[in-house]
Amino acid sequence: MELFRPRLPFTSWRAKPGLGDPAHGYFARLVAEGQHVSARVYANELEINGRNIVMQELLDELLKLPLAEEYKQSLIRWTPILHDGFHRLAGETLRKRQMSFYTRRFCRACLAESAHHRVWWDIVDFHVCPFHTEPIEDRSAVGDRIKWWFPSFETDPDGEPLGRPASLLLEPDDFEWYVLSRFDCVESYSRPLLDGAPLHEVIDVCGAVGRLLANPWMKSAPAIGREDCRTGYLALSGSLPDLENAFVTWLESNVVQQDRNRGIYNGYGWFMPRGERNFLEAALWPDIDVAMRRAFAKTGRIGRQSAGVDRLPHKELTIKEAATAIGVDFRGLRAISQQAGITVKSSDPAMRAFLTEDQVACLHATVKDLISVEEASARLGCTQACVRDIVSMGMIKGFLHTRMFGHQGNGLAHLGSEVDALLERILAVPNVGNRGQHHGIAYLSKALGKSVADIVQSVLKGKMTVARLDRRRKGIASWRFEAVAYKKAYRQRVREKEVRAVEAAAVMQMQLDAIQAFVRAGVIKSRVGNDGQTYLDRASFEVFSSTYVNAKVYQDRLGCSDLELASRLEQLGIRRCHGKLRARNKIYLVERKSLEKVIGKLNDGGSDPPVWEAFRNTMASVCASFVIPPSSGGKVVKAYTATRSTYVELHVEGEGLLIRKTFSSHPAPREWKVFVANQRQIREEWKAFAWSKLNARGAVTAEFRIRTEDDVAVAAEALQCLYLHFRNPRSLPKG
Repeated sequence: MELFRPRLPFTSWRAKPGLGDPAHGYFARLVAEGQHVSARVYANELEINGRNIVMQELLDELLKLPLAEEYKQSLIRWTPILHDGFHRLAGETLRKRQMSFYTRRFCRACLAESAHHRVWWDIVDFHVCPFHTEPIEDRSAVGDRIKWWFPSFETDPDGEPLGRPASLLLEPDDFEWYVLSRFDCVESYSRPLLDGAPLHEVIDVCGAVGRLLANPWMKSAPAIGREDCRTGYLALSGSLPDLENAFVTWLESNVVQQDRNRGIYNGYGWFMPRGERNFLEAALWPDIDVAMRRAFAKTGRIGRQSAGVDRLPHKELTIKEAATAIGVDFRGLRAISQQAGITVKSSDPAMRAFLTEDQVACLHATVKDLISVEEASARLGCTQACVRDIVSMGMIKGFLHTRMFGHQGNGLAHLGSEVDALLERILAVPNVGNRGQHHGIAYLSKALGKSVADIVQSVLKGKMTVARLDRRRKGIASWRFEAVAYKKAYRQRVREKEVRAVEAAAVMQMQLDAIQAFVRAGVIKSRVGNDGQTYLDRASFEVFSSTYVNAKVYQDRLGCSDLELASRLEQLGIRRCHGKLRARNKIYLVERKSLEKVIGKLNDGGSDPPVWEAFRNTMASVCASFVIPPSSGGKVVKAYTATRSTYVELHVEGEGLLIRKTFSSHPAPREWKVFVANQRQIREEWKAFAWSKLNARGAVTAEFRIRTEDDVAVAAEALQCLYLHFRNPRSLPKG
């Protein structure tokens, strides 16, 4: 009979299974008791898989030992058995990926109390001991991982003790305590959202919710963190309103309102599609889905028929609901809302269809303040066309497509408060009290060729003055202007397709007679303007100026004097063009590309500051009589009027521009006489200039530096006044 006694896996089993001790943990302890060094090698000697643990094989071997029935039942209870893709452990189920056995994990404080393994340490998301609040470790004192097959639970492979006593600090409200309560190891507390779900779903959902709440908004799922399950458990351990509040806090902290307004699937980033894909069949998902949708309804924009969730606490009203409450057409209200800046104009309907309570209140006040264009014109004392011009200039706001006031104004409306504020500014304009001849604003508009709105803007900006107010009229119509002060200048503005010969001469830096010679020869085409005068065709001149340059301007770069210029060009192989045309001086016209091959890029205007071009453009619109070339050429420029009756000097100084004008009896006696006769008026008009003298004894110099766009406007207005003294003298006080 002794020959047929069953073989026992161990010769000694003094150690007994402890609480939570699984088969592989108890197996390793018995290996150590037998003075063996590797549980894996020992398992192979027993002809069972020692490399990849099969819990059922280890359990079957251990059950052969003559242990008490309670110890065998303990091993059966605490050994996770893989079946149908799930580990069955103490009446609960865990996914295969939720447990790991290859590396030993442990709590040092627990090992100090009892040197045996606890199966819950093998749960991947179990990171903190709920009894001692110590971290779950998997490394020795020197930092090496301890494999499952190392037999000792008292020392690590280097002989250092694994146990480390610690005080007992129970944490019944954390994730790890709840896991143990599901195993009936510790006292359990009611968790209404979690108690009805299997443990593997609890771990999955706590981890997913924790990854969401522990990270900012992301389009793709973030990396898994150690605290994910604990964070998710804190949100899920309370009631459904508690979970809802957790989602609300996360949304408000991590998702900007603009993204929340784009819908729930965008608001939760990676979580919503993954949750519906992975947890749709989970027992926890319906409650989580309801909490997410209710939280999003409080903070963002979500459809009124969202997934069958009744009575969502929407934070916003739709545009139709607001229109019904206010009593206007919803299409007109949408237009008003967008033009008032309350909502944005977007191709995305969700961006323009929802309103907060504050926006509805603001929109209600705006609609209540709107008046028709007919009412606005009556208050301002002008025509409806003038009101539209005032709107286009930005003095008051106009609302289009309001669907209010019937046919009046074709849907155009205005804020009554803005109209009244503009009327107060109009009536508060100071007047000079002049009793001479006056014109109304309508007559002045025709005389100056400006719209009434342009004149209103000029008056409000202080660029024009009102002589007096006619109290018999309303608003703008009450303004009266001094007739002589705004008499139209004689010279007409050159049309867009025309160029004056004097301007062309300044651009090419040639004498006027040379330009006229090119016109007579047909090199530059000409055209007759509306005033009967002959001008250069702009298109023809632009082709000419882009093709040719005056070589005399670049003689310093050619390294020659005036007398040597012709021979220098011939020496360099640069052909003179149209050199046989007769003018007062010789013509040194060459092709631009030929000259650039020799001396490099001409870079016309490259060294001038931006204010040069700004000043030139402003002068072209304010007083085109002054001819200003496109570039200073690095020299002092004398900007003459078209009649050459006066000029000013332009000096480039760094990023600024200096305007200098010297009035002297020699060599310009006519200019001096005009200045002396009108000195007081000119000084008043040029009050922004710095004068060298306070009287007109001898030469007098005035200077003004242009640094900003405002300086450009001041200088242009001053030069316009100077031009009128010499081209169209007025009745001014004599100095």
